[in-house]
Parts: sequence; structure tokens; C-alpha cells
Amino acid sequence: METSNVFNTPPPEFNQEEVLDILLKYYNIDCSIENLVSDRDQNFKIISKEQIYILKIANSAESKRVLEMQNLAMNYISNKDSSLDISIPIKSRNDEEIIHVEHNNHGYYVRLLSHVDGKFLNQIEPSPYLMTSLGEFLGDIDQLFKGFKHPAANREFIWDARQVDVLNQQLKYSEKEKTLISYFINLFNERLSNQANLFSMSIIHNDGNENNILIGPDKKMKSIIDFGDMIYSYSALEPAVCMAYIAIDNKKPFSLIASLLKGYNSTNPLSIFELESVVYLMCLRMCITVNMSVYRKQLFPENDYISISEDSARKFLLYMMEQDIKQWSSDLTEYAKS
Repeated sequence: METSNVFNTPPPEFNQEEVLDILLKYYNIDCSIENLVSDRDQNFKIISKEQIYILKIANSAESKRVLEMQNLAMNYISNKDSSLDISIPIKSRNDEEIIHVEHNNHGYYVRLLSHVDGKFLNQIEPSPYLMTSLGEFLGDIDQLFKGFKHPAANREFIWDARQVDVLNQQLKYSEKEKTLISYFINLFNERLSNQANLFSMSIIHNDGNENNILIGPDKKMKSIIDFGDMIYSYSALEPAVCMAYIAIDNKKPFSLIASLLKGYNSTNPLSIFELESVVYLMCLRMCITVNMSVYRKQLFPENDYISISEDSARKFLLYMMEQDIKQWSSDLTEYAKS
């Protein structure tokens, strides 16, 4: 029998009246609320007369240690660079950053965070200049992470593309995709797995997608949100994740992803080996996207958000199967170093 985790456990289902009661009881906030899209948790935009907040109700299978790590990371980055507008935890009336509530015989951890205003990256037309700026921003974030440590970052986690063995175990849930995903797993194992010691390791955000990056009115990167996929992994995975999201949304992505990698490398330099590895990590991340979509929509067919990137990721992977990935690796590295 499969062990319960945040990916196979249903997300919370609090109604608005219940959420309003939580806000009044624990935070003394009288407000209106709006539902926000979420994958495995339940999120709300909280609008009071004084200010706006975000309320996050974690999946019942979520570890409190992971939530504590996220809170500490947000505070850590915010304190190290006050020019960034990072969402930070708001304490309850009892001086707690994480509260625990019972609902339908399950326990849930709840957090209130400050709200960050701005445009999401997906609202702006991508360009090489914008992607270079995004890469620089992600590199800056990872520079800020240096010195931050937390035991919860060392966890088994399917969204960590370094953990190929975990992805291999997940293939039983997506038999139709096994040939496609195994192709990229084998590529990674043949080219990189026996040189794992050459990767630098660090805590990374691991989810720099277009819905998690906020841009200010000056079109400069303003903030990064949603620290739920934080992990201690390859530093090179940070740009690879973001490149995966960009690649699946654009028909001719090379100039965009190359610009992002160049920007990242300028603020958080990678070795030649790491630069060469990024395209393999990018493809592995897309494999996880396809696998997790196929697996989780069987569990939660009513949640359209789960499969939002599946078709685009599959299409790009099929395209990459016909490409000379070693040449992609060489070209991306050359551009990033130029």
C-alpha cells in the first residue's frame, strides 16, 4: 500500500465561512476573501481594510518541519536583502507563525503571509532581455540562500530532478509514458550520474515558474513566492527548472532559455560541467511534470490545475528525443559563458 503524502492526499476543502472564522479567531482579522488556485494545498487572498494577506492551508499530509523551513527561508532572504519584496509569515494572536486546526477529522497547519503586489511573469511577453534578468534574479536568490541550512531540505521529493530513483519508482503510475521518460533517465544516467560529485549542492527554491515570479512596474524582478518545493539539491537545477517552464510554453525556446542560463551564471556562476548538465536536468524536470500529471489526475480528476503543463511538456520531450542533446548542451554552455 502506498504511503500517504502531499501528492496522493486530497487537498483541504475549507469553505469561506470556515476560513473567515479562522481569521477572526486566530488573527483578529475581519475581512473578505478570494479563492486562489492551488495544487495540493488551499490558498486564499485575504482583503481587510488595513492590508492584504495570503492564507495558506497546507495539505493534511504536509510536515510541519517543511513549513517551518519555508517560513525561515522567507524571513532569511527578506532580512538579507531588504530591496526584495518577499512574502513573510504573520504571527497569530498567540504569537505563532503556524497554527493547527481540525477539520472533518483531519488536522491542518495554517499560515498567514504578507501579500506581494505585482504582475506575474506569465502576464508579460517573454524576451531574451527579460529572461536574462530573470536568470540574474534566480542567481541572486541562490546567492542569498548560501548560509541557510535546514534539515527538512534533505528529503525524498519527487520534484527534485536529482532523485532519478524516485522518478523510476513513479513510472508504474504512467506506463504509457514509460518509454519517453526512460529515454531521458537513461540519458542522464549515461552522461552524468557517475559524475554526481562534480555538482555543487545547495538549498534552492526549485519552482521558479511564471506563476511564482512577480515583476514590478519598472519591469524588474520584484519577488519570488511559493517556497513549497524547496530542496537541498544540485545548484544547476535552479535554472534548469525555470528553463523547463519557459521551453514548454514557447515554440522556439533556445534564445530564451540560453539567455536565462547566461543571466543565472552571471550572478551565481556554475562550472562548465554544470552548465553542460542543465539541458539534461531540464528534460528530467519535464519528465516529472508528465509523470506527476498522469499519476495525480487519476487521483483527483476534478483538479484541472494538475495537468496544466502535461501536454506541452510531452510535446517538447518528443521533440527533444529527435534532437542532438549533446549539441544543445554545448550551444547553451557556449552562450552562457559568452
